[in-house]
Amino acid sequence: MRFLLLSLALLLATALAPAHAQKALPGLSEGVQYTYIEDGQPYQTLPPGMVEVAEVFAYTCPHCAHFSPMLDAWGRQLPPHARLTLVPFVSGRDDAWARTFYAAQVAKALPVLHPRLFAAVHETGDLPRTASLEQITTFATRIPGVNGPAFQAALRDEPGQLARLRAAFEFERRSNVENTPTLIVGGRYMILGNSFEGLLANARRVVDALAPAKPAARVAPKPAPKPAAAKPAAARH
Repeated sequence: MRFLLLSLALLLATALAPAHAQKALPGLSEGVQYTYIEDGQPYQTLPPGMVEVAEVFAYTCPHCAHFSPMLDAWGRQLPPHARLTLVPFVSGRDDAWARTFYAAQVAKALPVLHPRLFAAVHETGDLPRTASLEQITTFATRIPGVNGPAFQAALRDEPGQLARLRAAFEFERRSNVENTPTLIVGGRYMILGNSFEGLLANARRVVDALAPAKPAARVAPKPAPKPAAAKPAAARH
């Protein structure tokens, strides 16, 4: 029995060690480049070795509007083991902006609609921050490149909408998101920075620190030295 308990304790310690060890990242400092999120989890499940960079944003946030093109350009330079994911801030099940985001995502209209929504709120004034879902839908379906019927069908898919809203809300709650924009890497590292440039630089440092370990290079064995040729015996006179 004592052996069994000892084995179980060792097994648990081994299972918990990686998560605890990852709290400290090589070359980085908690409280400087990031804040560690206890019991944090990524927004989405990615293949082993992949790292999620999640941005929690709001279309009504002027800082998010300014940050969006910078983040887009930065995301295109990510290494192969990292993936940028956008997560709308969800205030409740009837959040019109979050519902619009997920309808556009399902209708494959997000690349076209995402920047246009920011511009409509913060540049042209076509949409107020308090716009209703009907107002946003009328605006969105008039944009070239947006499949209106597909967008509206995605809006009417209540089970699908609620599942996505719930996933985003739970991610934001367990990550202690209080402001937008917020970057969270790997579900556990909330990125810090005194500027947008600093935020992106620190996010990249964390992404690089979480890169999968490269296998050690195999060193080819050196060939065995050839035996020296025997010298001919000296002639005797």
